[in-house]
Amino acid sequence: MKVAILTLGCKLNQYESEMVKEMHLKRGDTIVSLKDAPDLVYINTCSVTAMAGHESRNLFHRALSTGAEVKVMGCHAKLFPEEFENAIFFDPDTIEGINIYQERMRAYVRIQKGCENFCTYCIVPYARGGNRSFPPEQIIEEVKEKTRAGFHEIILTGTHIGNYNYKGVKLPHLIKMLLDENIQVRLSSLKPDNITDELIELFEHERLAPHIHISQQSGDNRILRWMGRNYTREDTLRIVSELRRIRPEINTGADFIVGFPGEDEEAFQNSVRLVEEAFITYLHVFRYSPRPFTLATLLPNQVHDSVKKMRSKILRKLGTKNNYEYRKTMVGKVFRVIPSRKMDYEDKMYYGFTPNYIRVLFSKEPVQNPVDVKITHITEERTYGEKV
Repeated sequence: MKVAILTLGCKLNQYESEMVKEMHLKRGDTIVSLKDAPDLVYINTCSVTAMAGHESRNLFHRALSTGAEVKVMGCHAKLFPEEFENAIFFDPDTIEGINIYQERMRAYVRIQKGCENFCTYCIVPYARGGNRSFPPEQIIEEVKEKTRAGFHEIILTGTHIGNYNYKGVKLPHLIKMLLDENIQVRLSSLKPDNITDELIELFEHERLAPHIHISQQSGDNRILRWMGRNYTREDTLRIVSELRRIRPEINTGADFIVGFPGEDEEAFQNSVRLVEEAFITYLHVFRYSPRPFTLATLLPNQVHDSVKKMRSKILRKLGTKNNYEYRKTMVGKVFRVIPSRKMDYEDKMYYGFTPNYIRVLFSKEPVQNPVDVKITHITEERTYGEKV
């Protein structure tokens, strides 16, 4: 059977789509694209923004036009089943006995699912439910299995990994246990109030990748309060300063929302200044869009779309500048790179990722194992290196 899997949204969606992929490969099925006349199509939907919901519906109708059987999964399909008439809802948690890999060298490990924060703009808790953390023993055994299988990195993933708490075992304690294994550990997105001093200190360990993605959302304390976020811009500045003290080469990314209700020019400029002062080295910028069930839809002073678009452009440009300046400081340095099996078709080169999550192009031939790479030069968007 030919199976197509189309995915929108977060790393957890990517993880769950990989579960579906591995399930069908194990059955002997073939994974194809939508244009290859699949017999079955999965649409893994997203509802984090209005645009993501629109894209989910579009993918669904494209899949229907192929004549294939269509199954839907993910947040938008769960919240708005009426938009996916005649589709079957598929729950990936029904899959058992499947290991999830990324490019066969880096493996996802899901440590929790669900969120109970109910930030005023966010629809995800209504779709994903409350926080459920998996037992440390189960996670450690999965990591051991991946280490024995020859994987070189694990990426801890979930709806909100900072909320990990299994019978009193919280995220820093879990990471400590995982660092005893002979494998690099990488964290996915974290809120500033989850980046505790105990967690920061763990970055002294060479097997904890010097890379962190901060779910910041705004650099203005008033907007953060209206968003229901339990931290301040000053907290983030202190966290980034401490992380750089411990691991000077750390790559610090962040999510920002522009155009949240009540975000005036002063509030937006506070976000700009935070990116500058904290030297955030890459950005994911989202324009606020009202989501059903969320409190932010009731707030006054909604921001016009044209203003959101302009502010998004300003922040993205600043993120590109910071990223270039950051990568420029890495030229001449040598990193242990985990290679990808994929080729960059524009440069006709194979690439890999440094521990601090720089994508570096370094070989004309495929590379099967981690290798030391010296960064030689950069462009505005690309980083190049050579094996040493």
